[in-house]
Amino acid sequence: MRFATGLVLIDAPHSALNMLGIDESLADRNVTRVKTFKRGGKRYPYVSPQAWRYWWRSTLKEHFNWELSPLYREQKQVFTAANPLKYPDDDVFGYMRAFKKGGVNVTVTRVSPLKNTPLISVLPDRSSLTVDEGYASRHEGDPVPYSQEFYSTVFKGAFSLDLDAVGRFTIISKAGFKNLITRDELSKKRNKNNEEVFKEVEEMERIAKELGAKVGEREWVMSDEIRKKRASEAIKALRFLSGGAKQTQYHTDITPKFILLLNIDAGINPFISDIVLEENGSIKFDAEALSKRLKDLRDVIPKGAKLYIGYDEGFVKSLGWNADEITEKLKESGLEVVVGSVKEAIDGFTKEIEAYYG
Repeated sequence: MRFATGLVLIDAPHSALNMLGIDESLADRNVTRVKTFKRGGKRYPYVSPQAWRYWWRSTLKEHFNWELSPLYREQKQVFTAANPLKYPDDDVFGYMRAFKKGGVNVTVTRVSPLKNTPLISVLPDRSSLTVDEGYASRHEGDPVPYSQEFYSTVFKGAFSLDLDAVGRFTIISKAGFKNLITRDELSKKRNKNNEEVFKEVEEMERIAKELGAKVGEREWVMSDEIRKKRASEAIKALRFLSGGAKQTQYHTDITPKFILLLNIDAGINPFISDIVLEENGSIKFDAEALSKRLKDLRDVIPKGAKLYIGYDEGFVKSLGWNADEITEKLKESGLEVVVGSVKEAIDGFTKEIEAYYG
């Protein structure tokens, strides 16, 4: 079981990337607020995990030509095609869909191989939030006042990609493990009410054959080349990440300015807890804590795996970090540490991912 794990830092020097909207609890209904959550008596701005995943999906479409799964709506439900053979985002980001037509009553679910945290501000709101007071005045009559929250902070986020799950689809009657609807679930009688479901099953069978997938009774597995391509491109997309609210007014570059990457043989992400933190209004990197953590995890870190550090030099200098000191401290973990730009770190790491698939 191999997981590609990572941590990213995104510089948001004047931003409002994910909005809560109008706060109905305030007397002034013209204040647009950013999303925040409370921890230890302090509030922190954040970007929802759904927003980060939306940016990630869109970047894969734009830069890697992924054909995204179409969205369908029935009553109060929205779902994708649930065809991970055809649509790589169904494979990597997961789905749930109920087939209930013409005697068919099957629900398929796929736990996303790609898991991610929210993007959370390192600085609390009292250190990062600002309210911009403005007026709408391009109309006749008196100007209309409004207020807009925005922040100056650094967001941190962590992710984990299950490399064994990418391109592997199970057919087990258990929540999260019944990834595909197959011919066995269809009624023997084909009619106008279930014709659409029959066609979808036939299309998956055709694609599986066309792409050389191994089709078994309990799982379907795509070729190593396809699995390699999807997994590596999912990580490479981080370098081109774009999106976010209020870009017209605040125009934030959301590509990571600092990244840590490591392959690990367990469902553990060593980068999630308290290695990038606030200290007296400054943002600190606790390399010693991470080094000790990685040393404790050596028995689940595969032989030959390297710790990749990628950073933008201007960003690191602005935080007052010494990249050489951080590197030397992390080498005490016993791992080989590879340091370079964000592009160099991602390129080196994805070569490890590709090698895993042979």
